[in-house]
Amino acid sequence: MPKRKSSKSVKGSKSKEETKADAILNKISGDFLECTICLEPFKDPKVLPCLHTFCEGCLKKFIAQDKVKNKFQCPTCRTETVLPKGGVSKLKNNFFVQSLSDTIDTHKSLVSKEDGKVQCDNCEEDGASQGCVVCEEFLCDECACGHRRGKRTRGHEVVGVAELKERLITKTGSLKSNSLPTCPKHRDEKLKFYCETCKHPICRDCTVLQHKAHKYGYLEDAVSDARTEIKNKLKAAKKKITTYQDKARAVTKKQDELYTRNKKAADGINAAAKEEIKYLTGLVKGKQTELKEKLSSITATRSKQLSATADSIESTLDSLSSTVDFSQRVVEHGSDFDVMNVYSDVTTRLESLLEGPTPDIPDDISYIMFEPSNSTMQKKEKVVALGNIVEEEVEDDEMEEDEESRAEATFRFTVENFSELNKRKFGPAVFIRNLPCKIMTRPNHQDNKKSLAIFLLCDADSKSLWSCRASVELRLIPQKEGVQTHKLNYQHVFYNRDNNRGYAEFMPWHEVCDPQKGYIKDDKIILEA
Repeated sequence: MPKRKSSKSVKGSKSKEETKADAILNKISGDFLECTICLEPFKDPKVLPCLHTFCEGCLKKFIAQDKVKNKFQCPTCRTETVLPKGGVSKLKNNFFVQSLSDTIDTHKSLVSKEDGKVQCDNCEEDGASQGCVVCEEFLCDECACGHRRGKRTRGHEVVGVAELKERLITKTGSLKSNSLPTCPKHRDEKLKFYCETCKHPICRDCTVLQHKAHKYGYLEDAVSDARTEIKNKLKAAKKKITTYQDKARAVTKKQDELYTRNKKAADGINAAAKEEIKYLTGLVKGKQTELKEKLSSITATRSKQLSATADSIESTLDSLSSTVDFSQRVVEHGSDFDVMNVYSDVTTRLESLLEGPTPDIPDDISYIMFEPSNSTMQKKEKVVALGNIVEEEVEDDEMEEDEESRAEATFRFTVENFSELNKRKFGPAVFIRNLPCKIMTRPNHQDNKKSLAIFLLCDADSKSLWSCRASVELRLIPQKEGVQTHKLNYQHVFYNRDNNRGYAEFMPWHEVCDPQKGYIKDDKIILEA
């Protein structure tokens, strides 16, 4: 009966231990303890400033492929890392990952052992029947007797195998190792001090040798503030993750809207082209192709912009997520040493990610539509005009005005950041006789003199037969009372090979830039045609 009772007790205890083990192992994902290069458990793990960890050997092979020897990009996030003197071996060791891996391995080993089949850790020959709580070793009867008689161990607490096993499982279940690693430079010394100057743990010998003049203290005294600082930054980082997730959803929505509007606009082009084909098949098809190419170009450009934004968001989101994941685990499960060992890198990385600007997604980037034109007059003149691609959303009254084949119009172009103007800049298109007209300006250099150049551009289809006789007045509008408008007039017949006309020396540059002349204000000028 006693044996049955004991057997039943052992069986119940084992089930309980297995349940604990499952709960513990679920806290840490398998890929967190695996190198993403070799997909194997970490061997001599090295942590980069971006907080991604790799095997030392894998990093050496990875860097050997790069032509630049003093720096390299992280294999995961492409963040640039400067290689320290001495190479990969001098990169910071990831004691936290190594300790966590060892702790989990120990935990698995303990849970898998049956009480009656635990081997003596001392002689490694007989089965263990007892165990030392202080030394955390399983002992057979003979070794246990020797342990009690030893001068250094006679005061240690010795318990049964099942009890020691349960205590060790409970201890490893916290996933937090309390033991300190030894100093890589002084093998007999523990890393129990923290150098405030160098921002990493050191040993007692380091305090009197390499770090003699530095500010340092006990690691256990510094860890509390470090944990608090990391937790505060984690709160902000988690909020930023939410923001980037919202942005990612917004990009997807805009992408869908762009494709939907693209299809609707393409359908409109096809419908208008079908009617026009009855009159002039060849020119209509040419115009149809041009419009669809323009539509495709605009769509492709914006899709590329959205894709680039999505990639940037995904990259930053991955960096934020991986950084938060690593930092969270260090704070929750890392020992004091683990926290202080990566404290500087964690805070630096979090600050870098938190300072990054949140991407801006223009509201009108997905707006694209087909605007049919009134082509009655164009048919008489043998000009194909199916319509135009509208890239920006406009109010209804503006749309109605653009749809008219008006004979004249006055329109303005405000040139912002005029002092930075160094190449051609175009104003918005205004349709007159169904021809898109734009104001174009640029600086003009001739005979060591710099002038303001202004032209009117009639940017119609170069493949179609069209012409337009126009009377044009170009103006520079004053922004100061009492100053007259500077204007010049001309008449010109615009056609496909001569589609712009104006003045290369409309006004001397220094006069335009002189605030006293009254034509510039807040670094902007106003042009009118």
